[in-house]
Amino acid sequence: METRGPWRRHHRESLCTTARLVAYQDEVTQPDGSAGRYDWVRVPDQVRVAALVEGRLLVVEQYHYLAGTMWQLPGGDLGPEDHDSRAAARRELAEETGYREGRWTARGALHPLPGLTPARVHLWSAEGLTPGEPAPEPGETGLEVRHLPLAEAVRAACDGRIGCASSAALVLAVAAAHVG
Repeated sequence: METRGPWRRHHRESLCTTARLVAYQDEVTQPDGSAGRYDWVRVPDQVRVAALVEGRLLVVEQYHYLAGTMWQLPGGDLGPEDHDSRAAARRELAEETGYREGRWTARGALHPLPGLTPARVHLWSAEGLTPGEPAPEPGETGLEVRHLPLAEAVRAACDGRIGCASSAALVLAVAAAHVG
């Protein structure tokens, strides 16, 4: 038995395993003392990057299989080859936009779906970048990179044009850091 705060786990069963995720069902005692089951998913942590180039934020427009077209900051999964989240952030920024090098600042991490997965999104900002050629993955073909003034990116985060929650949070954090 494992205790997790007011919860107790008695048994864990793996329901489905794929290359991208593992779905589990835990038999638990809930905080009120009743027996229950808790379904959850293990997926890789992710990264998002707020890249400032000449005072403008790089925002990508991308079609997602499940969510459709949205604006978001460059990012993606931490892969098994990544020794830390900064390595993944650097890789993803270069793949999607071509920008490399620069000065990197950690901006914390978020749990985007804490009731479904323990996965986190690690947030980074980067400045003083060097341009290069992007090398998108097959699922990223057709990605469009926009260079938005920071004030416009803030409006896009607030009005929903930036549809990725962790991207919106990072835009607001970077804007707050540049104000004060």
